[in-house]
Amino acid sequence: MKQLRMHRRPLLAAALWLALAPLPALASAGKPAQAPAKPNGSGIEVSYRLEGEPAAGRATRIVIVLTGVTDTAQASVRFAADPDLKLEGNTGAATALPAGRPTTLNLSVVPQADGLRYLNVFTTQHGVTGSTSIPVQAGDAGAVRPAGKLGSTPKGDKILSQPVK
Repeated sequence: MKQLRMHRRPLLAAALWLALAPLPALASAGKPAQAPAKPNGSGIEVSYRLEGEPAAGRATRIVIVLTGVTDTAQASVRFAADPDLKLEGNTGAATALPAGRPTTLNLSVVPQADGLRYLNVFTTQHGVTGSTSIPVQAGDAGAVRPAGKLGSTPKGDKILSQPVK
């Protein structure tokens, strides 16, 4: 019985820590947000904030801060926007990242219509790629249907396949 109690303490401590850990905030205009880290990602942390309220046909600035770069030779970032979200001034080419210090990038996106679209951030270092999606909400989100093909798994689960640029 004593041995069982000793095993419960670390589990209880871990559960308490998870319950009290702060959750990342959603990025609203002017408020920074940090995308949750994925255990199988590149290790580069992506923080962002939208400056201004996104609206159809009007440019919105997104400030992105990348930290945790340790690959001195080949760390990079690449951006791709959903359909109906125009990414201005960036052709989608990979940009090299310096190691050891944060990198701040300013991007401009223009929603072509009301709805929820995503700016996709692909970070790579040490040969591993991670992805983060930054939500850009213009007007009412209910009007948008996701681009892609709806399918099913052999077990009957629904899958929405979307192309990545």
